[in-house]
Amino acid sequence: MQRALLMTGLALAAASAMPAQASAQATRVTLAPLEGRGSGPARRALGRALERRGYTVTMADSDPGDDVAASAALVAAAGTQALVGGTATGRRQRWRFHLWIRDHLGGAQGEVSLRVANPAGIRRLSARLDDALQGVPTSASPDAETPDEPAAPEPAVDDGGADPPGRVPEIVPAVVEPRSEDPPQTTEAALLRASVLIGAGVRTRRVELLSPDGVDAGYLVEPYFEVTAQAELHLMEVVFARVRFGSSAGLVSDREDPALQPVDSLFTWLRGDLGAAYWVDDVVALGAAFGVGWDRYELTFNELVPTIEYVHVRPAVMTGVRLVGRYLVVDAEAGVRVPFGVGDLEALHGVRHSVIGADGLIRLRGGSDLGFSWAAELGARRYWLTFERPDGEVTGTDGGWHATGYVGWEF
Repeated sequence: MQRALLMTGLALAAASAMPAQASAQATRVTLAPLEGRGSGPARRALGRALERRGYTVTMADSDPGDDVAASAALVAAAGTQALVGGTATGRRQRWRFHLWIRDHLGGAQGEVSLRVANPAGIRRLSARLDDALQGVPTSASPDAETPDEPAAPEPAVDDGGADPPGRVPEIVPAVVEPRSEDPPQTTEAALLRASVLIGAGVRTRRVELLSPDGVDAGYLVEPYFEVTAQAELHLMEVVFARVRFGSSAGLVSDREDPALQPVDSLFTWLRGDLGAAYWVDDVVALGAAFGVGWDRYELTFNELVPTIEYVHVRPAVMTGVRLVGRYLVVDAEAGVRVPFGVGDLEALHGVRHSVIGADGLIRLRGGSDLGFSWAAELGARRYWLTFERPDGEVTGTDGGWHATGYVGWEF
């Protein structure tokens, strides 16, 4: 009986001692200076995101590096419970973060890495850092609390993410003094991004029209030179508007009979698109667009093919993969063209007709932190035509491929 009472007393004593030795999640964080170009704005953005998640953030003036004792001293001097540091490289809210976490004794507690392209990316980074800080041990004794800490902290503003269970977030505004060498962050750079590109390349065209009376028509032009231009506007890295234009340069079509004069030729196209694309984990993009286009194949009078003009609407789907951040990206796009007319073909073969088109392209593009941008693309398009006549149907195709390179600037 005495032995049972003794064991019960020991168990109760151990249970009463456990809260004093338990670990609690860090809610006060010291943010060390980050390394890398553009790290000043990145550090301030990360600090604000952590504050919105309920953390008390103190900006340190020095980086302890790998020194465990210096890390512990920095945390103790700030009266916080964890230390976060690392690197952030990039500009205009496009950063690559690699962060390390240390506890109040200077011990390593894990790392967090993420590419960030917009404010939503900063929120994802703060959420991952929040998850990592849940495992950081801190002393739960009252002595670990700072003397001036409010007794009844106000609830934190919800940023869309869930607070860790068991933690009552507190808001103590941190005084963040921007360093003089860091340029101020502008709202326009975060919301809008524009680019203008000019390019040159080659394009082909092949037309085949098969008539029931055996009088067929054909047209073939080998790769001809083309100049192009493109302008894009992106809003919050999601919604975009794009205008593209291209025109043949120095194109002349020769007739089969050398005794006949060449045919003056001018091939021009114009397209505008409005769409949206979402980057999954800032690596893979999924999107769609809707646009209108105009293709005009202008030929002077000849005995085979007249001037053909396609005015069309074009729904499209697109995807992309960031191979090396924004410095090397591969895109793919496919669209369906629904024309409203075919130009002089109606006068030649009749107004009762059906036309449908399709196109696709793959593009490799990139840019630099200074704003220089480039792109190279390979694509193809084709129209399928059917005309109903009293003596039968005229069927045919009109299409080709192109290869174009672009250079320009992003603003």
